[in-house]
Amino acid sequence: MKALDSAIMEEFQMASQISEEEWEAIRPTKNERRKYLLEKIQKYLSDYGTCDNCTKWTIEAGETWGREYQMLDEATNAELLAVGTWRPSDGPNMIDALFPHVAHGFRRKLLPLVTFHNPPWQILKTNSTGDVVEYGGIVFNIIKELSKNLNFTFNVATVKPQSLLNASTLQSPKGDTDSSANFNGNSYITTYRVPHSILEMVHNKSAALGACAFTVTEENQRVINFTDPISIQAYTFLAARPRELSRALLFISPFRGDTWLCLSATIISMGPVLFYIHKLSPVYEYKGVRCKGGLATIQNCIWYMYGALLQQGGMHLPYADSARIIVGSWWLVVLVIGTTYCGNLVAYLTFPKIEVPMTTIDDVLAHKEMVSWSYAKNTLFEARLHNSVDKSFNIIFKDAKNIWDRKAMMGEIKSGKHVYIDWKIKLQYMIKEHFIDSGECSFALGVEEFCEEQIALIVAPDTPYLHKINEEIKKLHQVGLIQKWLSDYLPKKDKCWKKKRTIEVNNHTVNLDDMQGSFFVLFIGFLIAVIVISLEMLWSRKVTNNRKRKVVHQFVT
Repeated sequence: MKALDSAIMEEFQMASQISEEEWEAIRPTKNERRKYLLEKIQKYLSDYGTCDNCTKWTIEAGETWGREYQMLDEATNAELLAVGTWRPSDGPNMIDALFPHVAHGFRRKLLPLVTFHNPPWQILKTNSTGDVVEYGGIVFNIIKELSKNLNFTFNVATVKPQSLLNASTLQSPKGDTDSSANFNGNSYITTYRVPHSILEMVHNKSAALGACAFTVTEENQRVINFTDPISIQAYTFLAARPRELSRALLFISPFRGDTWLCLSATIISMGPVLFYIHKLSPVYEYKGVRCKGGLATIQNCIWYMYGALLQQGGMHLPYADSARIIVGSWWLVVLVIGTTYCGNLVAYLTFPKIEVPMTTIDDVLAHKEMVSWSYAKNTLFEARLHNSVDKSFNIIFKDAKNIWDRKAMMGEIKSGKHVYIDWKIKLQYMIKEHFIDSGECSFALGVEEFCEEQIALIVAPDTPYLHKINEEIKKLHQVGLIQKWLSDYLPKKDKCWKKKRTIEVNNHTVNLDDMQGSFFVLFIGFLIAVIVISLEMLWSRKVTNNRKRKVVHQFVT
């Protein structure tokens, strides 16, 4: 009754100061009035009540996350935290979260991590004494976001990548070791194999998380566990950029070889056709027209057809309608051929012709007589090639060439004799480095992408925190942060960064390279003319000498 009286008095005072319309808009609801009454009752019982004040319960919650990685005497036992009290009179009084890990994650626990230098995934910057002073790269950007969202701090142990082993070698202590001293390991260490000490620390729970990019495989999951992929990398190949073809014979480019052959055969055959129709036509005899000279010889008919093809015409036209129909039909053909040739020639002058590019693995295999190939060693792609049943992959694995000198390999690729298969982002780095060193855009990437490789972080096999880490990684993917970080470490775009494989042409001006074919034709024509006139002179001299040798004998009766 006291709580109800207090509520009525407060509402009455407020209602008396405003209009009825305003009061209807701001008056408390039933839930708000109920809450007010309960708070008044609870306060009164707490201050003046005498029943059940001696009954009090303590609320405790267990703190378990990350304790297995703390340097405590009994680190594996859960610690109970007093988070509040409860009395019948005033109910619960909370001083902390009832579920501390739901509200506060790891509660600022210090978790040990382990990593190694492997740009662009993990970048460790050291000072003059060799101590690591800064951790960067894509992986540590993810780790920093995880530490914020899951509320933990971390310290990082680093190892040197002296021996890179697959996780499965934990089951075989005598497994093969592999040095990263080959040419494709100098700048980028493969994620398919990581230092053996990192795998041991994660497997034995000496480290809460392997802060390094590692390739996800079924074989490795028997020993360690993976988070959701932080990136998926596809393989492609690096080849020579298609070069512009020689323009010496540009004038014959508008037609293919079979078209030129048919055109030549047509010119040669149309001359005799015109000659015989012109000769056999009875019109000349009927009308008494002399059929001598002009088209009366087969040579003149051939030259006439050739001149008509070049739109030059001729001095003589046939008189018979039958021959005129042949000539008229030939003019129509010449019109189509000439228009098509001129249009295509303008297109070839404007857009230079380039080599046919190799865009897929099948294109590479189709040129295997002229092109060799190699691929990055100690990678998932090599493992899949070894176990693949695909015919194309078997050929790549069987006929691959081993090149240990990176400079020599780049030279062979530039000359169009070699193709290198690796991660697309690694090949982009190689193109960028070559452009910085030489200023040339000599390489192009294949269009086809294959053998996708999932990259993830590594944790212990039975870790209870995997689903929480995966949830945070999924959020980072959804907001685009991981893709943004990956783009930050990729080479910046330059003039070599073109997806199109055609050569761009802007306001192309015809130059000597475009017209050199015309001069070749002129030179060949001049040379043939010199040869013909020399033969004519020799023939004329021979005929003259034969005439001088003839002796005239007097006829005597």
